[in-house]
Amino acid sequence: MERQGSEEYLKRLLLTVGVVGLFAVLIILIWAIADMLLLLFAGVLLGVVLRTLAKPIARRTPLGDKSSLLIVVLLLLIILAIGGWLFVPEIVNQTEQLVDGVTAAVNRLEQIFSQYGWGERLLEDIFGEDFGQLPIPDDMLTGITGTFTVTFRSLSHILFIVFVGFFVAIDPELYRSGIVSLIPPGGRKRGREVINKVVEGLRAWLLGRVISMIAVGVVAGIGLSILGIPFAFLLGLITGILEFVPIVGPILSAVLPILIAFTIGPMQAVYVAVFYLILQQLEGNILTPIVQQQVVSLPPVLTLTAVLVMGFLFGPIGIIIATPLAVVLFILVRMLYLHDILGTNPRNTNLKKRENKH
Repeated sequence: MERQGSEEYLKRLLLTVGVVGLFAVLIILIWAIADMLLLLFAGVLLGVVLRTLAKPIARRTPLGDKSSLLIVVLLLLIILAIGGWLFVPEIVNQTEQLVDGVTAAVNRLEQIFSQYGWGERLLEDIFGEDFGQLPIPDDMLTGITGTFTVTFRSLSHILFIVFVGFFVAIDPELYRSGIVSLIPPGGRKRGREVINKVVEGLRAWLLGRVISMIAVGVVAGIGLSILGIPFAFLLGLITGILEFVPIVGPILSAVLPILIAFTIGPMQAVYVAVFYLILQQLEGNILTPIVQQQVVSLPPVLTLTAVLVMGFLFGPIGIIIATPLAVVLFILVRMLYLHDILGTNPRNTNLKKRENKH
């Protein structure tokens, strides 16, 4: 009897060790392919965008979903081509001038800080002791090689996202059914409801972000032009793009305009800083609550934490993906844990109103 008990204990111990080992291997595998999973998620986001754009065409015309999607893709390509023909030369020209302007601003800041002992130490702490020195040829060659590698990798990532987005958009039911088939039969109906809710949440969040990006970018460009800041068009474009990343993006978008304004004069930099402060207050307290009334609004602390953690772990792609990924996790926790496990039923309207006040 005692021997049989020992064998049973040994079996349980081996089973526990096996489960823990399998879980550890799974975690290591996920970590190893984390970058690819993030790119896959970015592709799904693009698929949601394409599907959202194609949906009104399919609803209001006799065309099917796939034909509507092809029309959307063609329209986007035409818009990109026309936009590239009209604006890319100006963007390239302003970018070159912007680099020169930033260099001049940095040099001016260096001259000002270098007049003080604490300022010189600060520059050395930030940029190193060789700050201001020209790079040696070997460093230049390494930099050129690194730039080529980063560019090639970025292009491959973009192509991967585009292809994933297109295939997800052209037949989303195929992938939705594939995920549902992995769920036990008793939970498949609920699984489909959760997936549909996640897609709706992502679609609404993306729509809100796009509206905010366009509005803030246009207002920033116009405001900088009125203030007499050079490269207003390019700086407005950068501001609109960075608006995609909540909290962190708006802060970063103000750095370049303030730096450029500093080359004109200290008071001009103050005016630009005040303008961006007012702009972000209007965006956060008026525009965002209006355009995101139907969106799952994340608590600011959760958004900031997600952006910082994902940026620290995965770099730029992590920063870009952090907030929509947090939206997905927020919906899953609310539906699967709060509702299904704890039995609570948080009311979305009260939740959004409470969060938008922060």
